[in-house]
Amino acid sequence: MADSKSMLYYDTKLVDTPEGTTGEGDLSFAAFSLSHAACRDDVLEVRIGEHMLLAWCMECAVMEVFAPCED
Repeated sequence: MADSKSMLYYDTKLVDTPEGTTGEGDLSFAAFSLSHAACRDDVLEVRIGEHMLLAWCMECAVMEVFAPCED
């Protein structure tokens, strides 16, 4: 059985983004996470490849795939 407490905590560091580069696509994952924060453990996040993330809220039956915006 996995130690879920140690899986919940991980080190993060701020990314220095150049001024004017944060677009709507960059904030879509944050918006999804905040809108489903009350769902707690019913939100599953799965990394797909190196640059994609699938987020699934089982309580709301909503699934989204997030990837970096390409210019």
